[in-house]
Order: sequence, then C-alpha cells, then structure tokens
Amino acid sequence: MTAIGICAAVTSYVLVRSEASTFLDNQLRQIALYVGDAPSPPASGPDSGVPHDPEDDFVIQVWDAAGRPLRQSHPAVGLPRQSATGFADISTDDSDWRVYTLAAPDRTVQVSQDTRVRQELAANAALQAALPIMILIPLSLLTLGWIIDRIMARLNRLAAAVASRDVAADDPVPTDDVPAEIIPFVSSINLLLTRLRALLERQRRFVSDAAHELRTPLSALQIQIDNLRHDDRDGRFSGRLAELEAGIDRAGSLVGKLLRLARYDAHEPAPTPQPIDLVQLAIDTIARLTPLAESRGIDLGITRQDTAVVIGSLADFEIMLGNLVENAVRYTPSGGTIDVAVTASGQEARIEIRDTGPGIAQEDMPYVFERFFRARPQDSEGSGLGLAIAQAAAESQGAQLTLAMREDGPGLLAALIVQAVSTNAEQ
Repeated sequence: MTAIGICAAVTSYVLVRSEASTFLDNQLRQIALYVGDAPSPPASGPDSGVPHDPEDDFVIQVWDAAGRPLRQSHPAVGLPRQSATGFADISTDDSDWRVYTLAAPDRTVQVSQDTRVRQELAANAALQAALPIMILIPLSLLTLGWIIDRIMARLNRLAAAVASRDVAADDPVPTDDVPAEIIPFVSSINLLLTRLRALLERQRRFVSDAAHELRTPLSALQIQIDNLRHDDRDGRFSGRLAELEAGIDRAGSLVGKLLRLARYDAHEPAPTPQPIDLVQLAIDTIARLTPLAESRGIDLGITRQDTAVVIGSLADFEIMLGNLVENAVRYTPSGGTIDVAVTASGQEARIEIRDTGPGIAQEDMPYVFERFFRARPQDSEGSGLGLAIAQAAAESQGAQLTLAMREDGPGLLAALIVQAVSTNAEQ
C-alpha cells in the first residue's frame, strides 16, 4: 500500500506540475507582452508563433488621469473602468469576469480574467488530483485480493492437512507454513490432540487389561467345569454343564474379540505381507464354517472363482472374510442360502457374500460398524463386535468393506474390495 501511495503521489505531482507549468508560462508570456507603456502588440507580432489558448489571455486596460484609454489588449471586450482599487466581479452579455483595478493619481490599470478559465483550471486540478485515487482504489483491491488469496491458500493447505490426517495420527499439526495469527489456534489444537491421544491410550489399555484379566477366571471356570463333568458319572448335570460351558465359550469369544480390537487400536506392527490367493481364502473360510451352516440348515457355497492374488496379512484377511461369512450364517434363517463369489476386474478384486437373511434396516446402516451395535432383531446372537473387527482389519490392510441390501431379492450383500497384484476373470 505504501508503494501504491507513492506511485499515486508521484503521478498527481506530475499531472498538476504540467498543468501549472502551462498556466504560468502563459502568464510569463502576457507579462512580457504588456509590460511598460508601449502600445498593444499586433496579432502578427513576434509572439504569434507561441502556442497558447486565447481564452487564457488577460484583458489589460489602461486609462490616463482624464479617463482616456491608453491601452486595450482586447478592444472587442468592453469592460467598464472601476473607480476604486481592488477586486470585483463583472458580468457582460456573454461571460463573467474577475477584475483587479489599480487606481493611481496619474492612471488607472485594470486586469481582467474570464471566470471560465478559473473554473477550467479548478476542474482540471481536481480531476488530476482524483485520477491517482481512482487508479489507487481498484489497484488496492487487486493487491488486497492477492494478499488475501495468499493467506487463504496457506489456511486452505492447513485445512487440507488437518482433514487428510488419519484418525490414528499421533504427530501434531505442523505450523511451518501457518500464518502467525493462526499459530496460537493450531497450538491449541495440538494440545487438545495430545490430551485426546492420552485419553484414547488409557481407553485402549483399559480394554486390553480388562480382556487379559478376564481370560484367567474364564480359564479357571472351564477347568472347574471339566472337573465337574468328570465327577458327574451318572450324567445328572450334563445339561446344565453344557449350558454353562456354552456361556463360558461365548464369554471367551468376546474376550478374544476385545483383545483383537485392542491390538488394532494400538496399531501393532502387522505381520510380514505375503501373497494371498483370495479363492483359496474363500474356500478355506467356507470349509471352516460349513459345520455351523449345516447345523442351521443353511446352504453355504462358492459361486464364482476368479483368480485374484493380493499382498497383505493372511491373518487379517481371514478375520475379515471369516467375520463376514459367520455374520451371514448367524443371521440367515434355516433353509436359506449364502453365496460367496470372488470376482476380478482389472486390478480390483472383490469377495461378495450374498445371503437370504432379513438384511439391515436402512436407518441402522450408518451404525453397523460401531462397536457393540447390534442391528434388529436385538435378540439375535453375537456381541456386536464382528463387523467392527472386520472394519478395523480392512483399514489396516487398505481394503474397503461395504454393506448393502440386495437388489435381486431379500438379504444382504457384503463386499470386500481390495487392490490385487494378479487377476484373471472367468470367461
């Protein structure tokens, strides 16, 4: 803004100096013409070649003591002689004049100027003074806009950096390219993130420690049940012992899931990545869960086997696919079907699980990956952790997990999407 102001001042000075120089040059010319008592110069005199505006000429009138005219620079302009020394405003038929009269004992000198010359001079001076300001305003807006864009670009980069941060990121928000006015705000955010990380760490430790502490009494209860079954030779308590053992198994499964979630939350280093054949993974998962499906009267099988090989942790992929298929088996009613398909398209591979169960209500879809959330019916089996664990495993492997209602009939369509290193679609 200082540079723009200096430029405007210099421009105004140059314009006004040019106008004043022209006006004062004309005054010098006229003083030279009319100085002394010589008669008025003719129009074709030595001054006729000097460029000037005739309207800027003064009207010079000189009278002697008897009132006889001695000089008339413009005889066509008949301005009356004023009797007293001083300034006066005189109007004629075609214009107005500003007159100065010098009344001496031996003569009277009267110099007049057309007021339009004064108005024109004032208007030009005002325009030339306003012109730099008129240029300054849009130039200032452009400069200010450019400065704001630069500042906002830095803020946008900061916003993008914050928005793109991973949920588990521990490092503070960088302040290298942040405007100085925003640094206290960013520092406050970093302080809040530090407290939030500490809180989440305490929560993870609590879940992990609680799960570890629960394993010991559950193992002890299992041992006691085995001892009671051994002592119950006539089988009087076999039914109750079976129910108690099933409850302990469910509690043990829940503890195992909590430990698995705690490991994902702690971002423990994943095992060394290895090639995984998705078709073989699907076949092994189906084979492992076939007894459970048959006990429920459910037809579980694989319908498509496109060749697809991915790189990742086999344990995580087993958890993902196992939880999805097991979830379908538990919610599909007796007599239903569950179809598993491995499809490949380009470098993308998909494992789809289609069941004929009740599906998930649309209003429950946003919450299905939350921990301990159980979609309707609420009395169904499960702890509400299976899908949360599958989602955590998918995030750790860079895979995408989606759930949607089937369009070709009742049931749910679960899809695991991953980038493959080798694919071959069935013809």
